[in-house]
Amino acid sequence: MRLDTLKPAEGSRKAAVRVGRGCGSGLGKTCGRGVKGAGARKSAHKRPGFEGGQMPMKIRLPKFGFWSPKAYVTTEVTLNDLNRIEGDVVDMEALLAARLINKRVKFVKVVLSRVPNFTKKITLKGLGVTKGAKAAIEAAGGTVEVADYVTDAQARLQKSKEKSAAKQKARLDNLAAVGIQKPAKKTAEQKAAKKTARA
Repeated sequence: MRLDTLKPAEGSRKAAVRVGRGCGSGLGKTCGRGVKGAGARKSAHKRPGFEGGQMPMKIRLPKFGFWSPKAYVTTEVTLNDLNRIEGDVVDMEALLAARLINKRVKFVKVVLSRVPNFTKKITLKGLGVTKGAKAAIEAAGGTVEVADYVTDAQARLQKSKEKSAAKQKARLDNLAAVGIQKPAKKTAEQKAAKKTARA
């Protein structure tokens, strides 16, 4: 190998297209831009996603809601799966040790199985639980200590409902006291003053 034999790999360097060099070149005169219109100009100023007037891709594609980042770290565990846990206390550490969840999971909800087969007396700590699963655990003699994030969410929801109800009540009370008021009509002097201000 010598320095004078080195050259770029085949296909890595492409020759620039030389437009506007005569009609015989195939890209002369209008240089492949067509005739007139925004696309024929040097600076077209077309918005992102514009497709020349036809229905753009962002509107043609269906919309499907949103993606929740919390769903990636949330999972459900059936009530029958808790039979595989050794010990009376069921929490995140016990579920991880029984390989019912993996390390990325931060929120767990215990749900009722299709065919309940749970008779173990346990203490559920720091987990979410459905009404049916909670009733089954308590029927077997166990206890349920709901997670803090569940109770906090319920408290926030209740506070939001109370705030909305208070706003609605204040709105109705104000309407009952004052009534529906129409804006006062402008006098001729006010209309004339507005016209002079515009001029």
